[in-house]
Amino acid sequence: MTARKVNLSKNAESAILEAIQTQKHGDAFYFWVRMDQDPRNHGNQNFWSLCDAINAGNCRLAVSEAFQRMYGLQLDEDLNSLPHMPNDGDTWAVMQSWVLPTRSFLEFVMFSRMFIDALDAQMYDKHYQTGHCILSIHRDKHCYSRVLELIVNVWAFHSARRMVYVNPETGAMREQHPLDGRRGRMSIQWFSYATLKSMDEDLAEEYDSDHPERRWLWPHTGEMMWQGLYERERNMRQQEKERRKQQTKDKIQRIKKRARQKTIGRYIKPDDAGRLNDTGTVD
Repeated sequence: MTARKVNLSKNAESAILEAIQTQKHGDAFYFWVRMDQDPRNHGNQNFWSLCDAINAGNCRLAVSEAFQRMYGLQLDEDLNSLPHMPNDGDTWAVMQSWVLPTRSFLEFVMFSRMFIDALDAQMYDKHYQTGHCILSIHRDKHCYSRVLELIVNVWAFHSARRMVYVNPETGAMREQHPLDGRRGRMSIQWFSYATLKSMDEDLAEEYDSDHPERRWLWPHTGEMMWQGLYERERNMRQQEKERRKQQTKDKIQRIKKRARQKTIGRYIKPDDAGRLNDTGTVD
C-alpha cells in the first residue's frame, strides 16, 4: 500500500502564504498530509516505528549510521540515542507535502545534502552492484526516498521550528508538538544553523583543498562555499583591479614618453590672385 498526496485548495494556499508573509507562527514548518492518516501507518505507529515499517525494518539503523558519519558520533547499539520524536498525540508530516520560508528551506537543504551524502556513502556500492538496499525488500531505484520523506520532521523538531498542520481544504491551522512543550527534549546542538554551517564549510574546504578522488555525492548536490574560497576570490578580484590599474599607468607613461613627430611643413594660404603670400619653403 502506498501513501497518497493531497492537493491544497485555494483557501489553504492563501492561508499558508498569508501566515508566512505575516510571520504568524514565526519561523514555522507547514504541512498538510498527516502521518496518522497515512494508509501505510497500521495501528497508528510512532514516528520511528513507521519509518522502520516503510523501510524494510532498517530506518533506525540507516539514520543512526548516517548521523555517525555526519557528526562523528558513536550511537548506542540499541539505537536509543536517535533524536527523540515524541508520541504525544500530535502527528508528523509525510509525502513531502510541506513548505518553509525561503531562508529556512535553504537551511534544510544544507542539512539534507549532508544527510543524503552520509546515506549514499554507506549504501551506494551494494545498491549499484545488486539493485538491492537495506531500506527495501525489493529491487528499488529510489532507495533513500522514504527516509528522506520523514527526515524533515527530525530537522524541523530539533531545530526548534514550530510545526503547523494545515487542513488542505479549509486552511485551518493547528500547531503540532508545541514549541513550549519541547524544551529539554530537542537536540538543538546538532541541528542549529551554526553547527550545520560549520560542517558544510568543513566539507567545502576538504573538497576545495584536497580534491578527493573517491566517489562523493555531496559536491554534486549544490554550491560549495567556505572562508578560504571567499578570501581567494577576494584576492583574485584585488589582483585583477591592481592589474588594470597598472595597465592604465603604463599606458599614460607611454603617451608621455612618446617622441613628438617633427614638423614636416606648414600650410601657406594663397592670396586672391593665387599667389603665395609667404615666401617660406616646405622642409
